[in-house]
Amino acid sequence: MRKPLEANSTPTSAGIASQEGNGDKLVYADFETAKDNRPVSARGGQVQLISYAERPTMPSRFKGLEGANPPAPEFARPNRESPNKAIAFDYELQGTNQYAGVGVQIDGRPWEEGKPAADDVSGYKYLALQLYATGVTSMKVEFISRGQGIETNGPHGFTFKVSPGFNTYRVQLNSIKQPSWADPKIDHKNVLKKLTSINIVATCDQCVPTKGTVVIDNLIFQN
Repeated sequence: MRKPLEANSTPTSAGIASQEGNGDKLVYADFETAKDNRPVSARGGQVQLISYAERPTMPSRFKGLEGANPPAPEFARPNRESPNKAIAFDYELQGTNQYAGVGVQIDGRPWEEGKPAADDVSGYKYLALQLYATGVTSMKVEFISRGQGIETNGPHGFTFKVSPGFNTYRVQLNSIKQPSWADPKIDHKNVLKKLTSINIVATCDQCVPTKGTVVIDNLIFQN
């Protein structure tokens, strides 16, 4: 497990941040449990590191849990006083790429009958998450439906600016959208009705060399 974040990086709210709301909620991932010594989501879904880059000769790099296959983030603690577990990874985005990214893919549940299991989260208004990030000024959350008859080359997502420290951010689900180049175009409600995973990614366009650390905790759908 990594060392806790610095003392001045205690949980706060900033930007689009919000305290957890009242009413119904679904804890998607709190990273309090492990399977085979690696993090899993709240209901046992696989958690793995992902990366991409426009130029194969300039790949994105990451560092997480040593020896994990597929690659996984490490466990971390938000601060010395916190008993909670979070996940963390280091990343490197190389220059001269038109686009690149490193992130974590979080399956809501274990696969069933050889394909990803889906959740219907269309009845929720927000996704709240806690996050600490260095090296980038913004992060992207992507909502993925795979193996459920909804296939597209451009997932629905939302990009938000990050503030210093370990903060709680809230994504309004009716604001997520596909990139302009995505094909085919799909209604975001259909994706949310058959959600299989969530990606949280440090990205760049017209990239310059960038290194940093990301810590993530408590993904919660709420109204």
